[in-house]
Amino acid sequence: MNILLWVMRRVAIICPAGRPGATPPGQALYGRAIALALLALCAFPAGAWTDSAICGHPVDGRVTVQRKDETHVTFAVSLAESTHRHRRGLMHCPHLPTGHGMLFVYPEARPRVFWMKDTPLALAIIFIAEDGRITAIEKGTPGSLTRIPSPGPVRYVLEINPSDARGLRRGDRLRWTRIPAQP
Repeated sequence: MNILLWVMRRVAIICPAGRPGATPPGQALYGRAIALALLALCAFPAGAWTDSAICGHPVDGRVTVQRKDETHVTFAVSLAESTHRHRRGLMHCPHLPTGHGMLFVYPEARPRVFWMKDTPLALAIIFIAEDGRITAIEKGTPGSLTRIPSPGPVRYVLEINPSDARGLRRGDRLRWTRIPAQP
């Protein structure tokens, strides 16, 4: 959304009003703003319109889910690599944009247990083995204290919107990369 506001401000600077015989100022500005916004929508990749943070956590990773050596879907994620980030997760997060999530990265594979305490939105909790293979996809109910255990040792856990998880299956492979910090 920040990019759209930037474009609209630039249009207001570039498009002076009041030339004789010109389209009325409001209409000209409105029309040019719409044209530039549509152009920008086509020029930027999906996800570029969102802020660079997920509920206060930076978007610092990209997760690609592959099926049969083809990319199935990609997510912009916040990486939870510290004990503090593991404990907090997406607690108190009121909204998670489509195509975004949080990837919990652990130093070693072992059984993990998640819960939804203080998490106001539904989540898909995806358990991933050391080799990147999805071992389970579980439903997280908002605010629930019910324990959600992994089916065995896992090294990664991905939390995303339930609607984003609909096309994922056990056995799909996940690969992740770190996104360099923006200056």
